[in-house]
Amino acid sequence: MESSNKILDVLYRYRFPKDIIYRILKARAKDLAGMVSPHLKKDELILDIGPASCTVTEALIDQGLRVFPLDVENFSIVDKVLPTLYDGDSMPFKDDQFDTSLILFVLHHTPDPAKVLAEAKRVSKKIIILEDIVTTPAHKSLTAVLDSLMNLEFYDQPHTNKSDKEWRAVFENLGLKLLAQEYMSSTIIMRHALYFLEK
Repeated sequence: MESSNKILDVLYRYRFPKDIIYRILKARAKDLAGMVSPHLKKDELILDIGPASCTVTEALIDQGLRVFPLDVENFSIVDKVLPTLYDGDSMPFKDDQFDTSLILFVLHHTPDPAKVLAEAKRVSKKIIILEDIVTTPAHKSLTAVLDSLMNLEFYDQPHTNKSDKEWRAVFENLGLKLLAQEYMSSTIIMRHALYFLEK
């Protein structure tokens, strides 16, 4: 499968077999799916915004959930799961077409997170977000460096990471209600938050 995902391109170049890459990504996807699935119901229509490898989408589908991936390019490494493509501005769906949108570690990779959130709000009734959060300017810089290393992407990354307070302000400005949140960490440095929102 041809890919425009930089991390996959690098791994393929160094002859990492596709099945090994898939197993590595699938293991992480299982953890992420476990974080969000308690907030999802099997009768819902779920939009996965920016799913990249589509391994989280696959993990949720394997749980019996109805999940539809949407991305700006086809980064999928899952043969049976292909995203709907869009221009990054206007999502090709009707108002309230989905019960829930998932945005998992995507917003800090976009130059205008509020724009993505506004479209997610338009097409869905609820939004679940997993995001890196930063605590100081120095922590933001370090988080950006680690994120670039983990994704093997060193150019054209906006790194629009925010503090918990700043993310909450974005939600409030868009008229989104914060119903629940959870905080977690990975490695000594990275801090994350799960936000459960509705309009």
